[in-house]
Amino acid sequence: MKESEFRYLPVRPRDTQWGLHVSGAGWANIPAGGEYPPAGHPDLYEFTWDQGRTLPEFQVVYILKGEGMFQSSATGARPLQAGDAVMLFPGVWHRYRPVKTIGWEELWVGFQGEQIERLVLNRFFSPEQPLFQPGLTDLILEPFNTLLDRLWRSPSGFPHLIAANVMEILAGLLATTRQESHQLILQGPQDVTAVKDRAVNDALRIIWSESHTDLSVQQLAKRLALSPRSLQRRFHQAVQRTVRDELFRCRIDRAERLLRDTDLSMQEIASASGFSSHDSLARAIQKAHGVTPLKLRKNLRLMAESEQLDNPT
Repeated sequence: MKESEFRYLPVRPRDTQWGLHVSGAGWANIPAGGEYPPAGHPDLYEFTWDQGRTLPEFQVVYILKGEGMFQSSATGARPLQAGDAVMLFPGVWHRYRPVKTIGWEELWVGFQGEQIERLVLNRFFSPEQPLFQPGLTDLILEPFNTLLDRLWRSPSGFPHLIAANVMEILAGLLATTRQESHQLILQGPQDVTAVKDRAVNDALRIIWSESHTDLSVQQLAKRLALSPRSLQRRFHQAVQRTVRDELFRCRIDRAERLLRDTDLSMQEIASASGFSSHDSLARAIQKAHGVTPLKLRKNLRLMAESEQLDNPT
């Protein structure tokens, strides 16, 4: 197992309609003296101890070994040790890190949606109580490992299944800390369409995780030990679109989410989404939606407000 590995997923409209979607997940094994956090994450998720960060989504971080420190604007500083889990909330400033001389191992998952927002609204979870001490239990380890296994090895078309894993993790956190009744977590629909070509599945995973970088068809083909022509042919046969089309879709999806859910500048959104500049982002949004980024931000937020009025929790 690598010391650090992570994957990020595009968020499709159908995923948000399900009510809970996973935006990314991974693990990190930080040895004593190692740097934290590991490098390579999209700009939106990077942070330093000095600056901390604020996310537009929820995350759960589960500590398997070692110890460290967590701090948020809602709690102040709190110690962390093996068997602890911390929940991060959108819009809440926070920071965390292992003790430099000890290090730690962690599992993490990021997610968002109406289901978790409803749980927060009903005070199952709150920013004022983000820390859990379930210990090292299969009740949380098993759904976490299943989620990661699905994210790395399963055919594409599994977002509902990993969303179910997140719900099981959340239920496990409550079950080990409070006397909450157990919930039946459905495994999602069984009629998802799988892409049978393993190389195309691997290509999709790389694109979804790294579309914020300057990833090219040539680089992708080299990593998969294919010629660019062979990759393009197999990719189009499997999903009826080109590799460049998929890269564009992922970058636009991420830009739309950041426009709707954050107040980041256009240059920051361009960088976090994989566009080389503000102008490149503007051209892409004009092509996809026929409006400027500022206009799209306004339209997306108006649509979100309208949906909330139509579907109050």
